[in-house]
Amino acid sequence: MVGIRRVRNTRLGRNMHLLGGSASQFATTPHSQPRIGRIAVALALLLALVATAGQWGLSPAAAATSSTILGTSTPTRLVQHSDSAAVEVGTRFTARSDGTAAGMRFWKGEGAAGPHTGTLWSATGKKLAGATFSNVSGSGWQKADFDKAITLTKGESYVVSYHAPKGRYAATQNYTGTSLSPDLAITAEAGVFRYGSQARFPTKTYKNSMYWVDVVFTPTGAATPTPPVVTPTPTPPVVTPTPTPPVVTPTPTPTPPVVTPTPTPPVVTPPAAGGFPSAANTGVPAGTALTDYTGPCRITAPGTVIDAKRVNCGTLSIAATGVSITRSVINGGVYNDDSGTGSFSITDSQVDVGNKAGTGIGDVRFTATRVHVTGGNRSVNCFRDCTLANSYVHGQFRDSTGTYHESGVRMGSGSVIRGNTIACDAPDVAPDAGCSAALTGYGDFAVVQNNIIDGNKFVGGSGGYCTYGGSTQGKPYSSGTRDIRFTNNVWERGSSGKCGFYGPITSFDTNAPGNVWSNNKWDDGTAVQAAN
Repeated sequence: MVGIRRVRNTRLGRNMHLLGGSASQFATTPHSQPRIGRIAVALALLLALVATAGQWGLSPAAAATSSTILGTSTPTRLVQHSDSAAVEVGTRFTARSDGTAAGMRFWKGEGAAGPHTGTLWSATGKKLAGATFSNVSGSGWQKADFDKAITLTKGESYVVSYHAPKGRYAATQNYTGTSLSPDLAITAEAGVFRYGSQARFPTKTYKNSMYWVDVVFTPTGAATPTPPVVTPTPTPPVVTPTPTPPVVTPTPTPTPPVVTPTPTPPVVTPPAAGGFPSAANTGVPAGTALTDYTGPCRITAPGTVIDAKRVNCGTLSIAATGVSITRSVINGGVYNDDSGTGSFSITDSQVDVGNKAGTGIGDVRFTATRVHVTGGNRSVNCFRDCTLANSYVHGQFRDSTGTYHESGVRMGSGSVIRGNTIACDAPDVAPDAGCSAALTGYGDFAVVQNNIIDGNKFVGGSGGYCTYGGSTQGKPYSSGTRDIRFTNNVWERGSSGKCGFYGPITSFDTNAPGNVWSNNKWDDGTAVQAAN
């Protein structure tokens, strides 16, 4: 998934002049004019109300007092993207006043095919009302009434969203604007989304994006002008105003929160002696005398041993089984292709990709233990059947081209990731380079499944989220994620207080078969919650 200039909305504002003129033009009271004059004033009032409301597609009463979060201006800094997957996008907001939500809006760009439907949700994901957008224009603000007006309660939060069956939604990243309504509030990460072929409650966020979805809200008790009704009587003619009956707004029955019992956490197994891995207890042991490696850069002999060597191959390619690398420095990367049958282990060694794009250790059938990995855009890629243990990965390169998304470790299937310190600390470089996460796992090339993530330390500041749980939607292999087990891990809070810019973890589905979330902690000892 992928600020805006603040513009005060004078037409939908609560204190505007609906009549298009000064108040003095209509200051005459009924008793200061002849009866015909009074009727003319009343008709003028009524026609002005109807005409002004018609400009916005709202009833006269709603137009008189309704407000919106985002105003009526054209969004700025919209991201140019090609995401065409079906998705629900919306805005999370809080009511500052009691009132009624009668409809919603969203900004549609050219090529955003429908049909589009909208939903108003409670904070817990209960559907409150729906809307169908008809007579949709090529681009611009699209408006629709809810199938029923919903009473909103002061202090309660809600989500208004619409379903984009062909994607192409509007998005502004790093949004810094505030609500233009005095009755509605938004905070950082107000834009939410959820991929899927049907409308589902959106909860995920991405780069503090705003998706330009809005609600039309009328606060309770707002003054709504009521034109006088003229009732003629035979003798003498008297203008009798017909009283307006009070509108009784039913109070919704609150949905009780779901109380999830807190399980008793298991006993935490402390890190090995010396604490979590660092440069001091990984890499080549002190005192090891290294010599230059003079063998082939593509290993084809089974059982090859490389010990106490300085390898300058760029990429050391493994095409044989049982290759062992110990107490060595690899200037470049170590790679085993999925199409072959090779396998290797690397122990007590250092891998430095350097200040360039590349992977330190990958992709299949390897075991890496007490390895110090730096440089490149991805420290370790465990596409299939690999183990990373007691190692330290960090120091990814600065991508001056602004292209690469860096990460510490990427998991695929059959990974055992245990007892490591994992960081992604590459700096952000415009337009798009920077850290995705310390640990990633997306279904781009295969299903993410059967992975153990146990006893690791995830360093604060590692991307938008410090970790991904394998259930990222909208990928070719999004379905089928299973058996992802996060146990006994520690997340550093870091400068954001929540490890990543947005949080510790995203895209972990607690309902997926075999998934486990147990005894995962912040570095201050409090529990880290899974993020569905």
